[in-house]
Amino acid sequence: MRLYQLPVSLYSFKVRLGLALMGVGLELVEPPGGSYRSAEYRAINPAGTIPALVDGDFWLAESDAILGHVEALGLGHRITPADPRRAARAVMLSRWHDLRLEPALRRLFPHVGSATRDAAVVAEADRLMAEAFALIDTAVSPDGPFVTGPTPTVADCGYAATLVWFDALRGPLGLSAAPGPRLARASAALRIEPWLDAEFARYPALVAAWVDGKLAG
Repeated sequence: MRLYQLPVSLYSFKVRLGLALMGVGLELVEPPGGSYRSAEYRAINPAGTIPALVDGDFWLAESDAILGHVEALGLGHRITPADPRRAARAVMLSRWHDLRLEPALRRLFPHVGSATRDAAVVAEADRLMAEAFALIDTAVSPDGPFVTGPTPTVADCGYAATLVWFDALRGPLGLSAAPGPRLARASAALRIEPWLDAEFARYPALVAAWVDGKLAG
């Protein structure tokens, strides 16, 4: 199986974290044509999004779908909790990440450089992230250490990826939003999991370089 991804992509990192938690290695390749917008890549993944999984004549987009499929194949450790309530909560929290928190953060990407920055857009994104963080913490496990309890899930992967970006943008953009104590605890717990050392050793530097490039541009 082949995973089309980009090293700095937030959702590519989310999937790489999930694969590492499962102990599954896939062939990692970048999109042909130099971009996920290229005609060559859209011939592989009509959605034109990153990442995408290809297995023979089968293709799949969307990070949760990719990780769910790999898990269902039984290629590695399960990351979906056996407890049905925890499993359902993991799905909900992963959706809250993808639909509430990450889109608010992504609004900031065109506004990192001072030449293209719109203070009103930054302020609105900051407000939306603060709302999302407050909501998310109501559902994160109070006991932890992870988002839904004693073991990490796909939801942990998404939040960990977004918080790397949030940490890199917070200072330069003067953001006032902050993850709640439960989410902050869960993210910190994931970062010290030994099988994720390689990913967390590389990714923050890639994000920092992207941000620095925008600030310098």
